[in-house]
Amino acid sequence: MIRTCRLLICITIAGYLSACTNSEQVADQRLADQSTMAVNWMQQSGEYPAIALQTFRFATYAYQQAIEKGARTPAVIVDLDETMIDNSAYQAWAAAQQVPFTDATWSQWTHAKQALAIPGAVEFARYVDSHGGTLFYVSNRAEQDRRVTVENLKALGFPGVSGQTLLLNTSSSNKQARFDKIRAQGFQVVVYVGDNLNDFGQATWHKDNTQRRAFVMQNREKFGTEFFLLPNPSYGDWESGLSQGYSDMSPTQKLHVREQALRTWKPSH
Repeated sequence: MIRTCRLLICITIAGYLSACTNSEQVADQRLADQSTMAVNWMQQSGEYPAIALQTFRFATYAYQQAIEKGARTPAVIVDLDETMIDNSAYQAWAAAQQVPFTDATWSQWTHAKQALAIPGAVEFARYVDSHGGTLFYVSNRAEQDRRVTVENLKALGFPGVSGQTLLLNTSSSNKQARFDKIRAQGFQVVVYVGDNLNDFGQATWHKDNTQRRAFVMQNREKFGTEFFLLPNPSYGDWESGLSQGYSDMSPTQKLHVREQALRTWKPSH
């Protein structure tokens, strides 16, 4: 009788664990499917390059305006990933493999040096460089990936890439200290371009989406005049901003948070 009970308990536990495993596998697939749709839009739609070209055209105009108003030692700060260069192939690979981002696979991707230029990015960078400005590439890529990042950028035709202008992540993903360092050198930053609100300063760093939306409304006059934002539906701090502890959640928990965050229409009957 005791042996029978123990066997039944083992079978029950095994069944429970199997059900949990299957549930997480389904969640992994659903997360991958959502990511695939985002990458499809970035890689295949006409709307994405149109928005990118539009953004850099307006950023160029804002830079011209700053010069005409007498800006001295003008500087432009740009992010790299999904701002100046396109890493969507890495996101596509991760979705196909149903695996999350890791530093190891990301470094492997950067060493492949296969990132492409975002439409309009090289032209914008060259315009600033040839019209008296200094372009600072402020990225949260790791310092260990500096050499391959430089090689990838130069191969794409980006100008002025040097130890002074390429500021990578050495201690924190908060970019404010690097922005302050640029200003401390006497540069007047007239334009910022990014795909993440954190690319405009520390105000939204590690903040939830309610606070991030509030930042946008509080700084609404700067968007389109000083701050220029490219869309990135694949990843970013907007996702972790959905819920506290989001990054440490299981796939099933992440799906639940995503679904709960939706503003959903409820038809009347």
